[in-house]
Amino acid sequence: MLSLTTPSSPPFPVPPLTHGASTAAPASSIALLRGAATRCDAELTSAVHAALLKSGALHPSQPLAASNSLLHAYLQCGLLSRALRLLDETPRRDAATYASLISAHCRRGAPLDALRAFLDMLAWGGADDDQAEDDAVRPNEFTAAAVLQACGLARDGRLGRMVHGYLVAGGFCGDPFVVGSLVNMYAKVGDAASARRLVLRLPSRDVVSWTAIISGCVLNGMLEEALEVFVMMLEDGVLPNNVTMLSVIQACSLMGASELFGPVHALVVLLELGDDASVVNSLVMMYAKNGFVEEAVWLFIGLYLKSGNLCSNEDVLAAILYGCTISGLQKNGEGIHAHLIKMGAFPSISVENSLMGMYARFELVDAVHLVFSAMEVTDIVSWNTVISCLAKSDRVDEAMELFSILHPGGGGLAPDYVTVLSIVQACSNAGLLHQGQMLHGCIMKSGFICDVSICNALISMYAKLGRIDFAEMIFERMDIKDLVSWNSMINAYGMHGDGNSALRIFNQLRDSGIPAPNAITFVSVISACSHSGLISEGYKCFKSMRTEHGIEPSMDHYACVVDLLGRSGRFAEVEEFISDMPFPPNSSIWGPLLAACQLHGNVDLAEKAANELSALEPESDIWRVSLSNTYASAGRWKDAAKIRTEMRRVGLRKETGWSFVDVGGVGGFKFVSADTRHHDAEKIYSVWHSMNNHMADLAAGVHELSPISTV
Repeated sequence: MLSLTTPSSPPFPVPPLTHGASTAAPASSIALLRGAATRCDAELTSAVHAALLKSGALHPSQPLAASNSLLHAYLQCGLLSRALRLLDETPRRDAATYASLISAHCRRGAPLDALRAFLDMLAWGGADDDQAEDDAVRPNEFTAAAVLQACGLARDGRLGRMVHGYLVAGGFCGDPFVVGSLVNMYAKVGDAASARRLVLRLPSRDVVSWTAIISGCVLNGMLEEALEVFVMMLEDGVLPNNVTMLSVIQACSLMGASELFGPVHALVVLLELGDDASVVNSLVMMYAKNGFVEEAVWLFIGLYLKSGNLCSNEDVLAAILYGCTISGLQKNGEGIHAHLIKMGAFPSISVENSLMGMYARFELVDAVHLVFSAMEVTDIVSWNTVISCLAKSDRVDEAMELFSILHPGGGGLAPDYVTVLSIVQACSNAGLLHQGQMLHGCIMKSGFICDVSICNALISMYAKLGRIDFAEMIFERMDIKDLVSWNSMINAYGMHGDGNSALRIFNQLRDSGIPAPNAITFVSVISACSHSGLISEGYKCFKSMRTEHGIEPSMDHYACVVDLLGRSGRFAEVEEFISDMPFPPNSSIWGPLLAACQLHGNVDLAEKAANELSALEPESDIWRVSLSNTYASAGRWKDAAKIRTEMRRVGLRKETGWSFVDVGGVGGFKFVSADTRHHDAEKIYSVWHSMNNHMADLAAGVHELSPISTV
C-alpha cells in the first residue's frame, strides 16, 4: 500500500544550534551531539551530557548552543522523558529549542503535544514585567514550519487557519519556506482551494509545491481534484518527479480509472522512472488491484525476475495475488506462488494469507490447508481463512477440529466474530444440531452472544436445524436487533410453515418504524405466506411495498407472488399477473409456476412454462424432470418416458437426492433411496419396515373414524 504521507513536504532541517559556542561548550562536543542525533546513539548522547555537566557548559550563564544540541540529540534518540527533564532544568530557551521539541512531537505522531509546546513557547516568560518581556521567545521560520506541520498532522483546518493568521501578523508569510509549509498544511487538511491559491501566488512554482497539493488531495480522498491539480502542474510547465507520480498512480488506482492506466504508465516511461522501484511497485499494485493481472505480472517480471532482484515489498506480492484472485487466473496465481517459493519470500504472514485467500476463492481446499500448515507464524486472519474454507467445502469436522485448537487461545490467538460466524454457518449447512448447541454454549461463555451478527447466525442455524424454539429465545433476548435480525426471524417462521408468526414479526417491525423493512424483508414474508397458504395476506404485503414503503418490487418479489398464487391453484390469476409484469419473466418466474402445475396437475400450463424454460435454460435438467413428473402424475407415461429418454440422449442426468441423519451428535450418515452400503443396512431396513407398518395401522384407524381420506 502506498504511503499517504507527503514525501515532498518541506523538510525540517535542524535549526542553527551553535549560537557562539563558548569554551565551556567546545565545537567538538556539539559535533559529537550532532553525530549522535544522526545515528540515534543514546549512549553517546548520555556520555556527552555528562561531560557538558562536568565542564559547566550547561550553566544558565552560558550560550544555548550546547543545551539545544543536547535536547535535539535526546529527541532524535526517542528519549522524550530525558529531553523534557532537560527542558525543565533549562531556565533559558529560544526559538531553536522549541523548533526541536515541536518537530519531535510531530515525528512521533503527537500533533496536539506539538501544538501545546508552541503555546508554551508563546507564553514563555509571560508579560508581567519588563524582564519577562525581554525573556519571551519569538518564533522563527523553523518553529512556524513545525507548528504548521502539527496542524496538518492533526487534520485541523480551523486551527491551521488561525496559525496562518498569526504568521501573517508576524510577517512570516514572505518567507518561501513558510509559504511552502502553509501549502503542505492546507493540502493535508483537505483545503485544496487554499493550497492552490497560495501556490498560484508564488513567483516561481516548483514541483515540491504542486506535489504537496496533489498528495494532500489523495490523502483526503479528493482523487478527481488531485488529477485536476496534476493537469494544472503540467500546464504550468513543471515536470513531475517520482513522488508526484506515486500520488497520481494511487489516485488512478483508487478511482479505478482504467482509461488512465495506460497514459500514466506511458508518462512514467517518458520521465525515465521505469527503474524506480517505488514507482514500478505502485504501477504493479494499480494494475493488480483493478484486475489487470497480465500487465502487473509483466511489470513484476521486468523489475524482479529478469534482473534477479528479490521483491521484499509484501504489499506488492499481496496485490498480485489479489489480482489473480479477482480475475480468476488460477494458473497465474500458482505461477506466482512457485516464484515466491523459489525466491525465498517466506515466511511472510501477509503474503501467505493472500495465497490462502486466493486458493480459497478457487475452492482448492487442500492447497489452502497446505499453505496454512507450512506457516511458521499465523494470525487470526490465517485461522479464519482456513476454517471458513473448510466449512464452506463440507469438511466441517476438520473446521471444527481447528476451531477447538484455536478456541482455548493457544499461541496468543483467540477466535474473533469472523471465526465464530464461519463455524455457526458450518454447523447450519451440515445439519449438526448437537455441535451447534455446544458452539452456542462457547459463544455465551466467551461473550460473543452480545454480537448482533452472531445472534442472527444462531437464529438462522436453529431455524434450519428444526429448533424454532431456540431461534425465538435468542431473538427475544437480543438487546439490540438490526434489520437482519428481523428478517432472519421472519424467514425462520416461513421455513417452518408458520406464516401467521412471520406476519406477526413483520407487523412488529413495520409498527416500530426503526429499522424500516427492506426488499429482503418482503421476500421473506411473502414466501412465508406462500408456504402457509395465506394468499390474501401475502398479496397484500406485495401491494404495500410500493404504496406504503416506497420499495419497487424486483423479480424476486414477483416470483414469490407467482409461487403464492400457484400453490393455491389460482392459475388464471397467475397468468394475468405474469402478463402485467413490468419486465419480461425469467426462469425465476416460470420455475415456480411449473412446480405449481406439477402440484395441481395442470399439464397445459406446465408445457407452456417448460417451453419458456427450454429457451432460457436449454442445458438444465430441472425443468425437464419437473415436466416429466407432471406427465407421470397425469398418467401420461409415454410423454414422461420421452423426456427421460431425451435427457439421456443429450447426456443430462438427474442429480441424486440424498438425506442426512445425525445420530446423537456422534456422527452423521448420508444415504440415498434403496441404499444398502451401511454395515447395519439390514437392521435399519427392518426397523423402517416396522415403523412403516405401524404408521399404516394408524392411518387405517383414522380412516375408520373419519370420512376424510388421509394423505
